[in-house]
Amino acid sequence: MTGGTGFLGKVYMEKLLYSCPKLDKLYLLIREKKGVSADKRIADLFENPLFKRLKSSNPDFMKKVVLVPGDLGLPNLGISPSDEQTLIDKVSVVYHAGATVRFYEPLPVSININFDGTRKMLELSQRMKNIEAFVYVSTAFAQANAKVLVETAYPSPAKVEDVYKFIEEHGHDKHAVKKFIGSHFGTYAFAKALSEAYIAKNHGKVPAVIIRPSAVTATKDGPVKGWLDNWFGASGILYYINEGVIRVLHGHGNHTVDFIPVDYVSNLCIISALRAKESNEVQVYNSTSTSDNPVNWDTIFNTMKEEKTLSGKNKFPYLSMTYVDSKLALQLGTFFLQITPAVLADLWLKIKGKDPKYLKVVTQALTIRNAYDYFTTNNFILRSDRTRELHSSLSPEDREEFPCDPTQIRWPEYLKDNMNGIYKYLKAPKIL
Repeated sequence: MTGGTGFLGKVYMEKLLYSCPKLDKLYLLIREKKGVSADKRIADLFENPLFKRLKSSNPDFMKKVVLVPGDLGLPNLGISPSDEQTLIDKVSVVYHAGATVRFYEPLPVSININFDGTRKMLELSQRMKNIEAFVYVSTAFAQANAKVLVETAYPSPAKVEDVYKFIEEHGHDKHAVKKFIGSHFGTYAFAKALSEAYIAKNHGKVPAVIIRPSAVTATKDGPVKGWLDNWFGASGILYYINEGVIRVLHGHGNHTVDFIPVDYVSNLCIISALRAKESNEVQVYNSTSTSDNPVNWDTIFNTMKEEKTLSGKNKFPYLSMTYVDSKLALQLGTFFLQITPAVLADLWLKIKGKDPKYLKVVTQALTIRNAYDYFTTNNFILRSDRTRELHSSLSPEDREEFPCDPTQIRWPEYLKDNMNGIYKYLKAPKIL
């Protein structure tokens, strides 16, 4: 597996080791990072509270985890010849979630890691003697023009050779890159779309699965309810809305937003590998919620407001939300409803002899809000018919052990758990 140190990867690894006792070995591709060795990184990883139940049920679980030093961005994945041969001889399922998840990574970097890394992983899988499944974790937002996303492969956004040629000539020109990737919301989504199409066309005899999660949020059921470990995805914007810092959104309150619990994505990855051999075509599953169990921005905000009113802990008083249609209205609303109050509050602090802080906080929040503009202004319908069908085909015991049907999410309860997890497991920005 790749991406084991990431948010989804941790949950996937824990679930696999906890709920699949017949697993022989888990080979984890891991790179050294900022002078920290692979051994140290994995030791620190398993100190996470996420692994508490695994340690309790199987204290020797580490004997099943084999570290494979490597790097998706290097030739041959940075894997030694001996490790490569071990993988070729032993591995039957490849789970590839390793990526750089920054939306607007420079195009050469995103293509090198997110596309070339995927291509090299697929080529390695094709040399594995016992390969049964290649599971690729993409994103539900890879297909920029698909406002109704179905569970099938889509055409490539560009020819691979044209992408390489463009990078050679214009790869570091931000304006040229923006034009080249078109309506994709960033280089991340573009590289994912390119990878999806490449896998669909080139997987050959390797049974291939593409998993498309939407905005991945905290665990719903376990092993730790409400657990998460980073500010990527929706955590930042939810936090600042909850604090009353973000008060103006570009979009509509009735626009649906597609959140999916991280354990639902992990469970789908596991059970989809089981069925990979049933078709010669690449199998696509959307891990999404808008089609079958939608939630909109109004519901999210009202749930937060109700909780804040009950607790009386809103640090920015008078929690409110205004939705606007245009960029001009967004600028005016932001100036009058967010920046002006922050400037006045800072002026009051200065009069009292204290350091100003409110404008800085609002500026930080606006950066996050603006980065999320693509998701607040679009109304997505991301279908998950095949995912629900796959889950319903399991035995009752496995359906309970590996939940991934989005209709089972009770949003008011889950949104509270998700927000509690943000405050409990993430180091909050210094807001006051």
